[in-house]
Amino acid sequence: MIWSSQAAREIDQLTTTLYGVPSLDLMEAAGLGVARLAMEIWKPGLSVLVVAGAGNNGGDALVAARYLAEAGFAPQVFSVMAEGATESPDRKTQRLRYEASGNVCHPYRNAQDFSSFDSHTMIMDGLLGLGPKEPLRPGLIRQCLKDLAALNAERVLAVDLPSGLLADSWQPDEVYLRATHTITFGAAKPLHRMEPARSASGDLRVYPLPFHPEAIASSLQKQGFLLEEDRHVLPSHSPWHALPADAHKFTRGHMLVIGGSRGKLGAPLLAAEAAMRAGAGWVSVALLDDHDRPALPRFLTYEDFGADPGRLIPFIRERRVKALVIGPGTMQNPLTAELLKALQNEQKTLGLFLVFDAGALKNWSERAAGLRFDPSRTLLTPHPGEWRAIDKAHSDLNNLQALDQAWKFCEIFGVSVFYKSATPFTLSAHQGRRLLLNSDGSRALGKAGSGDVLAGVAAAFACAEPKAELVGNEAQRAVAKAAQKAVLHWGMDGLGPEDLIENLGGAY
Repeated sequence: MIWSSQAAREIDQLTTTLYGVPSLDLMEAAGLGVARLAMEIWKPGLSVLVVAGAGNNGGDALVAARYLAEAGFAPQVFSVMAEGATESPDRKTQRLRYEASGNVCHPYRNAQDFSSFDSHTMIMDGLLGLGPKEPLRPGLIRQCLKDLAALNAERVLAVDLPSGLLADSWQPDEVYLRATHTITFGAAKPLHRMEPARSASGDLRVYPLPFHPEAIASSLQKQGFLLEEDRHVLPSHSPWHALPADAHKFTRGHMLVIGGSRGKLGAPLLAAEAAMRAGAGWVSVALLDDHDRPALPRFLTYEDFGADPGRLIPFIRERRVKALVIGPGTMQNPLTAELLKALQNEQKTLGLFLVFDAGALKNWSERAAGLRFDPSRTLLTPHPGEWRAIDKAHSDLNNLQALDQAWKFCEIFGVSVFYKSATPFTLSAHQGRRLLLNSDGSRALGKAGSGDVLAGVAAAFACAEPKAELVGNEAQRAVAKAAQKAVLHWGMDGLGPEDLIENLGGAY
């Protein structure tokens, strides 16, 4: 489960105001967790530098500093309060407790205050936490972060999140102090799981606090959407695990791939080969161009009707096609309003699973105007550029506000979207708004052809279990596992889409 910053704030507030857990008790528990992690990652020779902001995040850091001082770590603590900032009541209480033990809380003024520190330092960042709702402005806090970053500290432990970042946005304009470790409470927040902010957070530790279960349940229900990691949702077995012993090609499913502009005929072939390797029973290909055609795999079958509805629809019916992928390798969108309407009808009558990929996504919303598909059987697979091409109103999906607009798109057209990025995810309006995140990928997949492979695998898996809200993530998991095997031979930067396909069969 992933909590938005608003949900996290409400859970904290309801736990204290409605269910009677003292806020200072929560702060003590949080600070103890921070101190324990600090002791775990500390190594001999590192000085301990704690920076505490004016809010409750600073209070957590002060509690941790007290525990570290009691354990003999001799932390040096700096209070960082911009002009006009008001110290929160709980933070003040913790500061007084810290100072009552004979410890000193130094005021931060400028870089000279950190002159006794160098790279052999462990910094505890307790400046802002979940507090900011807007990008950090110039001022004392930002200057402090830059002064801390200049130390090139060996360890940086962020409390809740690296200060200056926003919990609900994962593509920051600037990372001021990159963390090697982050501790957050209750559940991860969006930036902890989504790149590039995920990398800026370092190793994440989710620490439990005594939040009241009813506070959690009511806050997440009020949130109106569900953010989940697929490792907690998807099965670990193959989609074909329940296939009977007498299964044949139609049991597994006949799949059709349509695509390929001149010079780009490899893309639909990669999707088709991947589908066969992923378990489809029969895969046909309809190439949209025949110039400079590469050698055609013999285990596929080929058709010449392209995207002509008059010939395509009878083929789908007569040859019992379960899933269709349209778009790989296309420079011009092969979809027309007539074809989309015909495909929608086949979906209603025959349960046809549809995957729209690559060139078929260009101006998709305009071509599909007035239509509503089955969101459990319709998957769009854009990368960020293709997402923007679907509709001129689309922007990159890099924060919760952008996701809200994307869910509205899914609801209007009745589709699920698998958004291909460094941390890809599925957005679906099927049975409520849901984001299902995958974090299994690596830079090895950032190559041409990987998306074609994924589209083919997703459609193949849909032949086994037609759930558009899951199959994109299932396919990503399979492709990521195939990449892990291929990397052993080709290295992280040397593998291509053919290597992924060769390793798909053993992905589960």
